[in-house]
Amino acid sequence: MSVMALRVRAWCAIGLFAVGTAALAADIKLTSAWMRPAAAGSDARAYVDIASDAALTLVGATSPVARRVELVRVTRYDGTDPGKVVTRMAVEAGTPTRLAYKGSHLRLVGVRGALLPGKTVPITLQFRDAAGKRSTAQADVLVHGVALPMPQEHPATTN
Repeated sequence: MSVMALRVRAWCAIGLFAVGTAALAADIKLTSAWMRPAAAGSDARAYVDIASDAALTLVGATSPVARRVELVRVTRYDGTDPGKVVTRMAVEAGTPTRLAYKGSHLRLVGVRGALLPGKTVPITLQFRDAAGKRSTAQADVLVHGVALPMPQEHPATTN
């Protein structure tokens, strides 16, 4: 067999391996992503529904509009639990994981600019599967709700 034929066979084998491993990657869907308006410098909460056809672990998140994004787990859903920052959250196969209002959520720490209604905020979620393989999924989080006026300083006046 010629050297060229061996190279073609090797490239075909690599191509088939890549196709086979791509088929094993989890199918992750992020839906219903939203958040309330936030002032520059503040922290904000973002919510999203995560669905996957394979069991995964959510291990982090990033967004260009915040210094960092934290995973916050809430155990009491009555609005009194401030939540606890965690390093991971389980995402079960075939069962949506909801990061929702008054529940577990993403906390955007140190928002870099005002997030006003109608704006979309990109957030990238980072996952790890049972074999340790990493994957990511991005959500465009819609900012909606009422934006309260920002307090303004008024110079002191004398009469």
